[in-house]
Amino acid sequence: MRSSVPTLVLLMAAVLLTGCGYFDRGRDQAEHDSWSRKIEAAIRALPGVTSASHRFEHYKGRHFNAKLDVQLRDDATPGEAASVVSVMGAQQLPRRFHGDPIAVTIDRMADSYSAYWIFGREVGTEVNAANTWARLWAAGTEVHWDSSGGFADRITNTIDVRAGSESEPHRAIAAMRRIIRDFPELASNQWIVSTVHGRERGFTNHSERRPGSYPWSDDRSTPHQEPTPRFPSDDELDLWQWFLTDQPIPYLARMSVYDPPFEGRTLGVTVFPPLGTEFSAAQTTQLADLHLPYLAGSGTVVDYTIDTTNGPGYSYGRPLFEVVVGRCQTLGHNVLPESQPYVRQYEHC
Repeated sequence: MRSSVPTLVLLMAAVLLTGCGYFDRGRDQAEHDSWSRKIEAAIRALPGVTSASHRFEHYKGRHFNAKLDVQLRDDATPGEAASVVSVMGAQQLPRRFHGDPIAVTIDRMADSYSAYWIFGREVGTEVNAANTWARLWAAGTEVHWDSSGGFADRITNTIDVRAGSESEPHRAIAAMRRIIRDFPELASNQWIVSTVHGRERGFTNHSERRPGSYPWSDDRSTPHQEPTPRFPSDDELDLWQWFLTDQPIPYLARMSVYDPPFEGRTLGVTVFPPLGTEFSAAQTTQLADLHLPYLAGSGTVVDYTIDTTNGPGYSYGRPLFEVVVGRCQTLGHNVLPESQPYVRQYEHC
C-alpha cells in the first residue's frame, strides 16, 4: 500500500500537467475569446459566407495558435473567397500577438483552401491565392489548395486536383489539363493529381500522381533535393490514367515524379491492393507482366514497386517486388525472389 501511494501521486500530477499545464487557457483567455467573437462577426457578415468559427489554442507563456474555419455558399464567387482572407489579415489585434501563427481553412462544396501565415504581415499573396483557388473549380472534381510557409518569402503552394472516385481518373486529368491551359502562371507550384481520399483505420486509400523528393530516402550518397515545382506533363498524366484504366485486378497506383539534376526525369511507381487485401504471387507477376514492358518503352528511369499487402504493418519491414527500369537497384533492398527475372531483364547498370 505504501509503495502504491507515490505512484498514484505521480500519475495524478502527470494528468494535471497534461490537462491543465500544456493546454493552459492563459490569463488572457477572456480577451482572446472577445477577439474570436469579433473576428467571427466580421467574417460572417461577408457575402457568400454561411458559417465561421475562430479560436485561439493558447499554450503556456505568450504563444498561441489561432484557427479560422469558414464555410462558403456553393455559389460563392472567387472575390468572396478572397475577401475572407483579406478581412482576416486586416484584423487589428494587439501588437503583442504579432509573430504568432494563424491557420485559415475555407470550404466551398467539396473544395478547400487552407493558408498559414504569421500575424502582423501583409497577406496579399494569400488573398490572390484564395481568389485563384475558387476559380479552379470543375464539375466532378475536388480542388484542395494548401498555402503554407508562414513568412511571405517562404510560401509554398500544394494544389491537389482530385477525381470524384477511384474509377474516374479522367475527370481529374481533364481538370488538370484545363488548369494548365488557362492558368499558365500557376506552373511553379507543387501539383498533385489524385482520386478521392477514403480514410479507413488510419490509412489513406487512393491513387495519385505527385511530386517527389530525390533521391529516394534510402540512398544516402546524394544530398536530399526538394521537388521541382512544375505542372504535370502530358505523358505523366497519360501514364497515371493508363495505370487506373482497364485494371486486370483491383489495385491503387501512386506515381512520384523526380527531376534529379543532370539526369532527366525519374519516376517512382508504387502499386498496392485495396485496404485490407493482398496480392498473391500470381497476381504480382500478372501486374509486372502488364506494367514493365510499357514502362520500359517510355525511355524514363522508373523505380517500380509492388507492395503486396495494404493494411496494418503496410510496407514496414516486408520484402517488396521492386525493379528499377533503366538503372540499377540501390544495394540493400529487401526484395521478393519473384522480382529477380524482371531485374535481369529491365535493369541496366
